[in-house]
Amino acid sequence: MCMRPCVRSSRALPLRKPTPLAPKLHPATGLPLSRTRGQHLLHNQGVIYKIVEAADIQASDAVYEVGCGTGELTMRLLPLARKVYTVDTELRMVEETKSRAQSGGFQNLEALVGDALRVPMPRRFDVCVSNLPYKISAPIIFRLLRRISEGHPWRAAVLMLQREFADRLLSDPGEKGFSRLALNVRLFAKAVRLFDVKPGSFIPSPEIHSTVIRLEPRVPAPEVDFNEWDALIRVIFSRRRKTLRAQFKKLMWCSLSGTKPSAIPFPELVSSVLKEESMLRERAFAMDLDDLHLLLKAFNRRGIHFASVHQGAAEAEDLDFATSGSGGVGSFPQLTSDFLYP
Repeated sequence: MCMRPCVRSSRALPLRKPTPLAPKLHPATGLPLSRTRGQHLLHNQGVIYKIVEAADIQASDAVYEVGCGTGELTMRLLPLARKVYTVDTELRMVEETKSRAQSGGFQNLEALVGDALRVPMPRRFDVCVSNLPYKISAPIIFRLLRRISEGHPWRAAVLMLQREFADRLLSDPGEKGFSRLALNVRLFAKAVRLFDVKPGSFIPSPEIHSTVIRLEPRVPAPEVDFNEWDALIRVIFSRRRKTLRAQFKKLMWCSLSGTKPSAIPFPELVSSVLKEESMLRERAFAMDLDDLHLLLKAFNRRGIHFASVHQGAAEAEDLDFATSGSGGVGSFPQLTSDFLYP
């Protein structure tokens, strides 16, 4: 049997570093764009026209825009609105937008550099129009809903979203994508899908499709505090396919501060509310607004209230607290959970 000797080359091939791809440049401004930062700028003028048309901006309106980019959408808003507020994290984008507005003779633009989740919203605005950075779509929508609850409503919001995200936002109770966000939107606003946008409408092109939606606050606004409502929904949607009995039994524990404990242990008090409302075996993903609104009122009648507490500069962690008392004034037991939006 002939064995062929194993020959090993003494000259190893040199390792070559991959050539970094040059950043995509905006064709009109020459500004480099970064995919990792979610900088997919809308350049399709037909889509921009449809967005502005759907916003139905009046001459007396103040418009709020998140993420001005190079000002393609902003320049369409300026001649229609009394005032346009815009915010972007990139100084070069804001400077480009300001320069274009100044060249066009517009004096009604107020552009800020900063994180839209940290920079306060304008005190008053009538319409929100934005090609939202997809990473902050949910927090921005929650801020818009909270504004309704605080008594400073806006008239309409026309938003560009990731298509899959829009599908979840518009889903109905019992559907796979039905979530806490969809429920909150359903309570405070009417949501309508307007049209889809292909990746080629952006520079650089994303790997996903987009959807434009329109939100309109419900009139009259629901008589519910957004923070308390959202804290309750956060608890029961942490495991949305579990029964409410299992949710509250698993998630909560009680801490006492400055008051004597009631005769009924707190977990039993919570269970008694669920039993009285015939909701022990209900599951969050299949419940509608009326059921959840009734549940919140039932908890309130028994002295159980919910509140959201945000910790950290970026609100990265949320703790939900429920407080219970016997109708008196002072400190109450606190019921805590620590679940984030899925």
